[in-house]
Amino acid sequence: MTTRKGHLLIGAIVVALLSVSVLVETPIEATAAPILPGVPDREVVTPVTGDPALGDDVEQTYVRLHYPSPFSTANHPEECDWISYLRYRSTKGPKDSAKADAILTMQPGLYSGAANLNTQAPQVVRKAAAQGKYVEYLSIDRRANCAEDRTGWAAAEEAGDYHVAANYYFGGAEIDGKKYRYQTPQDLAFLGEYGLALTLDDWRAVIAHVLPNEADRTRSYCGGHSLGAFLVGPMMAWDFDGKRETEADAGFNLCGGGSVPLDGFAMTDPAGLEGTGLLDEFLSTAGGFVRKGVDYLLANGLGVGQLPVIAASEVMNTYQLAAMAAAQDPSGESDLGRIVPADLRTEPWMRLFYGRDYLDLFTGSNLPRDFRITNTAALAMFFDQNSAEYVLQTGMGFYDCPVQGKTYPIPNGLASVPILGPTIFVIPQRVGFGQNYTPADKSALCGWRNYDAVAESSIDGPDLGHGPPTDQDHEVTDVHQFARSMNPGGQPTDFFELYTPIKLITDMVFALGVGRDGDLEHLEYRSGGVLDFLLHLGRWQSTPAGTRNLTLLSGDSPVQNAGLGGLLPYNAKFLPGYRHYDVVTAAEKQNNGVPELASSYIAGFITKPVS
Repeated sequence: MTTRKGHLLIGAIVVALLSVSVLVETPIEATAAPILPGVPDREVVTPVTGDPALGDDVEQTYVRLHYPSPFSTANHPEECDWISYLRYRSTKGPKDSAKADAILTMQPGLYSGAANLNTQAPQVVRKAAAQGKYVEYLSIDRRANCAEDRTGWAAAEEAGDYHVAANYYFGGAEIDGKKYRYQTPQDLAFLGEYGLALTLDDWRAVIAHVLPNEADRTRSYCGGHSLGAFLVGPMMAWDFDGKRETEADAGFNLCGGGSVPLDGFAMTDPAGLEGTGLLDEFLSTAGGFVRKGVDYLLANGLGVGQLPVIAASEVMNTYQLAAMAAAQDPSGESDLGRIVPADLRTEPWMRLFYGRDYLDLFTGSNLPRDFRITNTAALAMFFDQNSAEYVLQTGMGFYDCPVQGKTYPIPNGLASVPILGPTIFVIPQRVGFGQNYTPADKSALCGWRNYDAVAESSIDGPDLGHGPPTDQDHEVTDVHQFARSMNPGGQPTDFFELYTPIKLITDMVFALGVGRDGDLEHLEYRSGGVLDFLLHLGRWQSTPAGTRNLTLLSGDSPVQNAGLGGLLPYNAKFLPGYRHYDVVTAAEKQNNGVPELASSYIAGFITKPVS
C-alpha cells in the first residue's frame, strides 16, 4: 500500500504540474483514517411466493439487513440504511445458511436489480440439489434501490390491472394520497457517495452475516452479471481493514471458494501497474486529483442518470410496465403507445434503440408503439435480439406475423456480402446488427412465438439475407418467464435499478486504471496485466491470481471480443446462441434437450470442493 511519505512526495510533483489547472476550488484533504468494517444489527425476512419457476423444491425469501453504511454521510432517507437481497435455497436443505454446502452471492448488472436473476437462481439451487448438494443463491439488491417508489406497482398487482401503475407513474394519479414525483439528480445527491467502497462493503457485510465463521468462507463464492461481473475483480482484491498483514478480511478470503463472472470478466489491474513502483504511485496520485474533481461533480447534481433528456428511471418504468402488461394480459393488444407519454425523458432512447431506418431517428414513426402488437410482442420488441439494438438483448422467439427487415443501424443481409460482410461484422454481428425486424403491416395485430416455437435448426442455419431470420439454436429464453421476472408487481424488488450511482462506475474506472487514492487504496491485492507481462513476463490476464474462477460468456455477446486483447481467462466458457441477458434468463428446458448451460456450469463449479 502507498505510504504517507510517498503520497506527499508524489502529491508535490503533481501539484506543480497541475498548478495552472485547478479542477475543484476546495482544499485537498489529508488522507482520512481507514473506515473499519461493521456488521448488520437487524434482520427482517419476508417469504416470496408466486413464481412457478420455484416449484415446490426451492424457497425464495427477501432479506433486509439494517446496516447504516459508514460511507454514506450525506442526508439520506432512512430506508437507505438497509441492505437487501433475495435468498434462494432448497426446501430439503438446511435452514441455516452457515450449514449450506455453498453460498453464491451475486451482483446484478448495470441498472439492474435483484429480480434480474430470478430465472437463474432456482435452476442453480435445483441442479446442485440433484447432485446431493444444498447451496444458496443470494441476489444482492444494491443499496441505491432504496430511492425507488414502488407504490404504483404494488397497487397494480393488487388490482390485477397494469393501468393502475401507468396512471400513477405516467398519468399523475394518486394512490392513498401519494403522488409519484420524478426525482432529479439534485433530489438524489446522496447517491453521489454510493461508489465502489460502499458497494463492496455491503457485499462483505452480507457474506459476514450469512457466514460469520471465517473458516466457513471456503464455501463462499462471489459472482455477478454484466457490470456485476466487473465488480468481482475489485471484490476479490479488496483489503477491507487496510492492513496487508491481516488477510482474513481480504476479498479473496471472503469469497474463498472462487469467483463467477457472467458475460463480463473479473479484473484487478488490467494495465499491470502493480509492479512498477514509483510509476504506480505517481499515476495513482495524479489520477486522484482528477477523481476528486469527478467526485465533486457527482456529489453536486450528476450522481445518477437522471437528465432532462433521457431519464433512466422513466425508461426503466416503461420497460417494467410492458412486462407487467405481458404478465397480466399476454395476448391482449398493447396500448403502451397511448398510456406512456413520448417525452424527452424517454423518446430519444426509444428512437436510438428501436428505429427501423435512419429517418426514425427524426420522425419516430416505426417504434414499438406504432404497431398493433400483443402485450407479449411489445415486451419482446424491447429486448429480443431480432428487434432491439446494441446489447440489451435476449433470444426469446420471433414475431408471429409477416416482417420487414431493418436498415438501421446496418441493413439486413449486409453480413452475407462476400469479404466485406464478414469483415465489418466481426464485432457488430455479435450485438444483433443485420438481423433485426419489425412487423410488415401496421394495421394487422401481430403476436409472438415463444423461444421453443420458432423454426428448428438446420445445417445451413439462419441466412441473414435470404433464409429464416432465426432458429431454435439462437432462442433460449422463455418470454413468459422473462415477463414474470421483469414484472415489478408481486415481488419486493425490481428487475431494474432505476438510480444506478454513476460513482460506482467512475470508481471502477479509476481503481482499475489510475486514481487509486483515498478509499480506492483498498484495492490492494492486484495481479497480472499488460505491464506485468512486458516487464516481468508475468500474467497478461488480470483475473485474480491464485483463485478459482468460472467465467461464462454468451456466444453471441460483444463482451467476448475482449478476448482479442487476451483479457479473458484461458478457461472461459462460451454459451452458444446466447445473448447478453440470456446468460441469466435462459429457460430451464432448452430446445436442444441439453440442460441449461449457465446454471449447469455454476452448480457444478460451486459444488466442487476447494482443493
